Amino acid sequence: MFIGSPLVCAALGFAAGLVLRLPVERLVAAAPVPAPPAALVRTRPPGTLSLAGLTAAVFASLAWRLGPGLDLLAFLVLAACGVVLALVDLRTLRLPDAVTGAMLLAGLALLGMESLAVGDPTAYARALAGALLLAGYHLALAVFRCGALGLGDVKLAAVLGLHLSWLGWDNLFAGAFLSFAGAGLAAAVLLLTRRARLDTALPFGPWMLLGALGGVLYGDQLMSAYAGW
Repeated sequence: MFIGSPLVCAALGFAAGLVLRLPVERLVAAAPVPAPPAALVRTRPPGTLSLAGLTAAVFASLAWRLGPGLDLLAFLVLAACGVVLALVDLRTLRLPDAVTGAMLLAGLALLGMESLAVGDPTAYARALAGALLLAGYHLALAVFRCGALGLGDVKLAAVLGLHLSWLGWDNLFAGAFLSFAGAGLAAAVLLLTRRARLDTALPFGPWMLLGALGGVLYGDQLMSAYAGW
């Protein structure tokens, strides 16, 4: 498939990145403003060209990792929607259900069709199990550690678990670890530099998405290195 070329996917990603700011701004405008105790650490949103370049790099990386197939298309949808979710979460502490739901439906449909096309249901069954596993883990954290996570994070975990487990359990575990490690490190830096307090609510969605990207690209290598350490 021609779309499996990293160069083609980079061009598609650049074009997508040019128009992603519009849904981001609409979702931010529609989101309720967080209460004062849930103060946000303000970050300057990237410019249009920077956003397009970032999306292009992610698309090309996914094409390099996955190659042609309907599963690549599922991951490209995940990447485009993930950029929107990350930017919205950074500004509103919200992960809109409309975007998360679209990611989940696209992943279920495209990965299911790819499983049928190659005649191997094992990967799809593993993907469904991984979605339940990662969502269940995040739900437990949301319930037993009140305020640590929101239901939006739980729903996003189901989406990311579906895609990561499609590739393998190593990718799932690596992606989850990288998410929490990145969020913890960022929180520590913000606390040390006095840009946040212990009661400051910080977005977790961007770290979930970045961790998932790391799990997709390097999950196998990271788990192999951990096993041999």
